[in-house]
Amino acid sequence: MQELQATDQGLADHPAAAIETVVVDPDDVVEAFRRNATEEHPLRSHVLRLSPPFDTEEHAELHVQEGPKRYPPEGPEPLHLEPATFVENDDGVHPNETHLEPPTLAAVRERVEETDEGETDAVEAAYDEQFATFERDVRASLLERVRIYFHGSSDEIWTDVRYEPREE
Repeated sequence: MQELQATDQGLADHPAAAIETVVVDPDDVVEAFRRNATEEHPLRSHVLRLSPPFDTEEHAELHVQEGPKRYPPEGPEPLHLEPATFVENDDGVHPNETHLEPPTLAAVRERVEETDEGETDAVEAAYDEQFATFERDVRASLLERVRIYFHGSSDEIWTDVRYEPREE
């Protein structure tokens, strides 16, 4: 059951307040991290999206967010959740943040160039190995409850999370 953190009745009336459980594929969480770590376009990010109309159980879908969000004024907007929303943070409860940092191809390339002359195969192999370690850490740190923000940054709900593979 979600906990509403509201200072006004309007929040309790928001359609997203109905969400009790978010269902997400752990592969999508990892893939969003990977895409964000390798994304070269500064206005593009990879998130997990909850689309209205909201129900008690919502499935999060991998989504590409490009530039500022623009939605019609009527009806609720989709909710975009950073992949870090689903991952534990050793530094305490900081929504949308985690202490786990995905390796970047540029950082791996720099390290490999110092030792292996930057051979493409060596860079790719080192990146794949480091990302596999990061992926194991993410999967071991998935949260059972998450905080979801809407209406700006001060309105939130806590909701349960269930991890299951996406149906193809």
